[in-house]
Amino acid sequence: MRFFKRKKDDEPKLPKNELLDIPIGSMIELSDMATFNLEEKATQSFELKAYKKYEASGFLRYIYDLMNGEEIFLGVDVNTATGECNLVRFVIDSEEEFEEPLEDTINMEFEDPEGEDGAITVEYHRFNVTNTKMTLVSPDGSEEHPDVELQDFEEEDGSILMVELWNDWFTFYIGEPIEMGNVNVFRIDPNAKK
Repeated sequence: MRFFKRKKDDEPKLPKNELLDIPIGSMIELSDMATFNLEEKATQSFELKAYKKYEASGFLRYIYDLMNGEEIFLGVDVNTATGECNLVRFVIDSEEEFEEPLEDTINMEFEDPEGEDGAITVEYHRFNVTNTKMTLVSPDGSEEHPDVELQDFEEEDGSILMVELWNDWFTFYIGEPIEMGNVNVFRIDPNAKK
């Protein structure tokens, strides 16, 4: 039997983490292999334009919308027990209207980077489906959407396919895992006077 009610301040909280709830307008610097291979630069800085925050019981994920001439997305999957994060650099492959449920396996075609075969087929296998509440944060404020489904797929080499089902539309995010050491966040103070 508990004799004293737990105070709100005593509720378990995630450790402080620079990757959680980054203010809009902050700069994020990436130094992963994709940056080196695509841009031929050791690092590249992006401005945070907006983000999506997905929440469910024991589940927390962010998709940060980054811009620097091109648009990419930084996915942050948070372990709600420890605060540890897994990171993925995403691009949007396509958006499609929902017509029928997705299969457990999805085959996607990409241009052959070697340019020999024209296209290569990559097979992704679904390993997780989560129903979430999504908060969309932009310079105009935030909006909550209570019923957004995420489906996670993985390819044998570790490539990630995340599919978002929202308002009868699928959005397909394709990405590669990156390391914490490849990300630097320069947070702005949203309360600072301009």
